[in-house]
Parts: sequence; C-alpha cells; structure tokens
Amino acid sequence: MRKLVHQSFGRLLRFRSDKRGVAAIEFAMVVPLMLMMFVGAVEFSQAITVDRRVSQVGSSTADLVARSKSLTASEMSGIMDIIDELVKPYDHTLLKLTVLNVIAAPDDVNNTTVCWSYSHNGGTGSYPNDSSYTLPTGVVEAGDSVIVAEVEYNYTPLIFDYFIKTTKKLEDKFYLKPRLSSYVKYDGNDCT
Repeated sequence: MRKLVHQSFGRLLRFRSDKRGVAAIEFAMVVPLMLMMFVGAVEFSQAITVDRRVSQVGSSTADLVARSKSLTASEMSGIMDIIDELVKPYDHTLLKLTVLNVIAAPDDVNNTTVCWSYSHNGGTGSYPNDSSYTLPTGVVEAGDSVIVAEVEYNYTPLIFDYFIKTTKKLEDKFYLKPRLSSYVKYDGNDCT
C-alpha cells in the first residue's frame, strides 16, 4: 500500500512539473474570448458604417432638394433613386425618409407649418400640408422656409442577429435653407 501511495505521489509530482501541453490549454482558454472580441469589433464597425450612411442620406436629400426652385414628382423620385444607391450595399428597403418644406409665418418665427412633404419607403411620419411642425430655435427666420430631411434605418446586426433578435433604429434629421428661392415648390404646390 505504501508503495502505491509513493508511486501515485511520484506521478502527481511529475504531472505537476510536466509543461507539455500548457500552450494548447492556454490557447483553448483564450480563443473564445478573442473570437468574441473580433465578432464584436466587426459588428460595431458595421453599425457605425450604417449610421454614417444614414447621416449621408439625410444630408444629401436635404441638399438636393434645397438646390431647386421647384420639383416635380418624377424629379423627387429620381432623387430617391440616388438615395437608394447611397445606402448600398445595405438594404435600402429598411430606409425610411421624409422630406418637408416648413415655412415660418411672416409675423411669428415660432408659428411654423408644413407646406408639403414627401415620404419614401413609408416615411418617418405623416405630415399633412398646413399642419404645425416644431423646429429648433434659430433654424428659420420669420417668413422664410427650411427643408427638413428626416431619416430612419432599422439596423439588424450582421452576426449577432442569430443570438439577439432585435433591431436598432438609427435616425437623423437635417435642416437646410432653400438656395435659389425662399421656398421650394413641389408638384405645383405653392408655399405662399
């Protein structure tokens, strides 16, 4: 019995001093952590890229509309085709966009109403003509107008979608003054 205990104790000491396989064990412990960090970095960079595209779409839309004195429905549809191309390679059907021309009353800068609105892929909201629209302070002067572009994109994670079944709404809003006139006509709608 004593010999058995002595042999077992000897094997235990040899096992403890044996360094073969330590690297493999450490590698097996570190790989899942490194893999999760890599996947997280990929997801984070994808989300930032899509968020930048959403901002680019809002800015470009407001800019293209503000450059015109008037737009027809077919011209606005052409602008939306450009916007769909800006979103690629991401799914452009998840992008919702609303463009509005908001006018301030000649005697009250806080009395702002919608002259016209255009929605793409369902839009971000419903804004009937002559409805009230609240603008941030200092965006428009009395009697002037501003082009507002509201953008939303429901981002679904690329890899984590298999584990987390949720979307993140990315949204942005841009305000630009019309460049060639005090307001932009749309489809014959006069904003006076």
